[in-house]
Amino acid sequence: MKISGSVSLPVLLVAAALGATPAFAQEAMPATVQEPEATALEDIIVTANQRQERLIDVPIAVTAVGGEQLENSGVTDIRELTGLAPSVQFQTPGGGADSSIRIRGIGTTSTNPGLESSVGVVIDGVIRARTGVALSELGDLERIEVLRGPQGTLFGRNTSSGIINVLTRQPTTTDTFGRFEGTYGNYDDIRLAGSVNIPLSDTLALRLEGSTETRDGFYEDANSTESLDNLDRQFVRGKLLWQPSDIMTWRFSADYTDRDENCCVAVLAIAGPTLGLVNSLSSARGAVGYSSTDPFDREASKTPGRVNSENIVDYGFSAQGDFDLGFGNLTSITAYRSWEASRSQDFDHSGADLGFFAPDGLHQGFDVFTQEVRLQGTRDRLDWLVGAFYAHEEVLNDSAYRMGADYPLIYGGAATFQATTLAAFTPGDGARGIGEQTGQDISVFTHNIFRVTDQLSVTAGLRYTENTKEIDFRGVNFNPACDSAIATSDAPGVLRFCAPFWDTRLNPAGDSDKRTETATTGTFNVAYQFTPELNSYASYSRGYKSGGYNFDRAGFTTPATPNARDLAFSEETVDAYEIGLKGEFFDRTLRANFAAFYQTFSGFQLIEYTGVSFVVRSLEEAVTQGAELEITWMPLDGLTLTNGLSYTDAFYPNKVGNRTYAGREMEQSPDWVNVSSITYEFPIGNGLVGVAYADARYSSEFFTGGFDPNRVQDDFTTVNARFSLRQEAGDWSVDVWARNLFDTEYYRRVIPATFQAGSYSAFLGDPATYGITLRRNF
Repeated sequence: MKISGSVSLPVLLVAAALGATPAFAQEAMPATVQEPEATALEDIIVTANQRQERLIDVPIAVTAVGGEQLENSGVTDIRELTGLAPSVQFQTPGGGADSSIRIRGIGTTSTNPGLESSVGVVIDGVIRARTGVALSELGDLERIEVLRGPQGTLFGRNTSSGIINVLTRQPTTTDTFGRFEGTYGNYDDIRLAGSVNIPLSDTLALRLEGSTETRDGFYEDANSTESLDNLDRQFVRGKLLWQPSDIMTWRFSADYTDRDENCCVAVLAIAGPTLGLVNSLSSARGAVGYSSTDPFDREASKTPGRVNSENIVDYGFSAQGDFDLGFGNLTSITAYRSWEASRSQDFDHSGADLGFFAPDGLHQGFDVFTQEVRLQGTRDRLDWLVGAFYAHEEVLNDSAYRMGADYPLIYGGAATFQATTLAAFTPGDGARGIGEQTGQDISVFTHNIFRVTDQLSVTAGLRYTENTKEIDFRGVNFNPACDSAIATSDAPGVLRFCAPFWDTRLNPAGDSDKRTETATTGTFNVAYQFTPELNSYASYSRGYKSGGYNFDRAGFTTPATPNARDLAFSEETVDAYEIGLKGEFFDRTLRANFAAFYQTFSGFQLIEYTGVSFVVRSLEEAVTQGAELEITWMPLDGLTLTNGLSYTDAFYPNKVGNRTYAGREMEQSPDWVNVSSITYEFPIGNGLVGVAYADARYSSEFFTGGFDPNRVQDDFTTVNARFSLRQEAGDWSVDVWARNLFDTEYYRRVIPATFQAGSYSAFLGDPATYGITLRRNF
């Protein structure tokens, strides 16, 4: 799908090639042709190496999105970043606690908090514990950097696939200013947001930010008047800047987010042989099983009386001190964050009463304290950095799976089970699994750049990590039907009523275990600058993601005598090779960045749903290889075109240790992704300026999960657009916007329908949304 006025990738490639030989390009131009007036692209300053550098000078693959483009695109949430960064895949099918980010095809897909994220999210220098923990409102953004490939030297905790580095606007002592904005959109979307910067003295400044948003759900419940999948979010953040001297700066920050939403809605994607039975069971209770077999009718069903909800409370504090010691600059970042999520859910996603989480039946939490110290300086041709990182983490996962009243009937009722088994059954029976984990991560690291000549530089980084985790896992059983089936040798009853997640043969006392692992990671990079406008590099990096414990009571090999070591899985390591070329051409009106990569993952951590439990597999090897090209072009003053193309071949090689995954493509990893955008700013007159913006993201087909052809998402394109009318002085603006402008229908994830053999449920992408935003600056 193309946007009118956009530039195609081949044209940009030709322009980049010509730009490499500017003299030829000028000589080839007829004398009678006048060059259009153009303004050079602004330098993009990034902190990808924990130093402020021009993007073109940083010898790693980085996508940097500045504040102006973020404002033009309307991005306020990390999930919306996919419209700007082609190498990023973001999935949030089951609410904020169930989310994953993938870079170059690699990510961690799971609600299981025992697995750390392959892609780390750092917000103002503080790393978030897991992907879902990073889904808070971001406030006023200065810049977002996407660092592709393993990050094993800087940015706190190790990550095996990449980092999303978010930098928000900081207080300043220069002036008092602020903004207030209000948004109204379809689905009764109402969002209010604002911020203010207040200088308190020559050395002290305060910045306050806040937002609130409510929106009706995208789905109608067939068994109530309730809309499902709504928004109800509140966010507040305060920042204090203190500069007592020219050599000392302190930044203090505190934020709080509350989200109380009826999330996690799936609809029927493929109707299997159980459809009629589900509908008849629902009808017998005066309910609708499924009102439509077309998922994009967005008609959902849940059992009357059941609640789909997710409440998330997220807050944290941080203090960053920067000190000029003369011989170097010292940075200290101390932070504490707490995140807690409670979910209720009708997890069979139908009007039949098959299975559910009672209110707060799924409870997860993280409490994390981190301390990072970095000392960085220069001496002659050496730019050196040393540092240390410490994290103490406490994790809770408490899940209680329960059977609904129709659970025996979906499997045949009295025709299948013994009467004594059915007599012992009560709707709501089931079991809990409670896992509590403490962990410590201690690291020391160094990252050094040696400039051999003015054009040649060598970067070497090294990190040593010791990671310790200790788990205590126990259960609670409230499932007499399982006990009865075992006592009477009711084989069908044992199969269905003693499924692993509510098997009463698990000794509720559980077990404890402790594991410690060490890892040495690092990077080696050689960069050569042909000219000030053309830079190249080649690098090798070794990354690491720690092992841990599977928070699933079904993971015990011998339930009667549970051994917590059954829940353990080993660390994951990656060896990554990359070459790149970065250039600016045509008097800096065109910028092009190219990277090619090859990455092999050993001990790849994969969570697999077996139909009765979640199992973490440590596969022998996974491979991701490909290339990326990002281009920004300003052919005329006010007109900016961007194009990002990513090719990724992510797969499991044919190796014995890859089990049934050998030779398969990786799920959630399209081969081709292309992201284009166009921004045109133009004067209207009478002190008014117009800004027209649009972006489009194309994705080729991919498996949404597993290797079942019923779970494939075909190729699709989504388009976002925005038009802003602004006062030239910047006092106010009016934006009219649309996301998924053409209402493209696509799946986020397709899963086998719970307890409904042959049927599939789907979590859908958002429909078209549109609205108007009024902003007042002061």
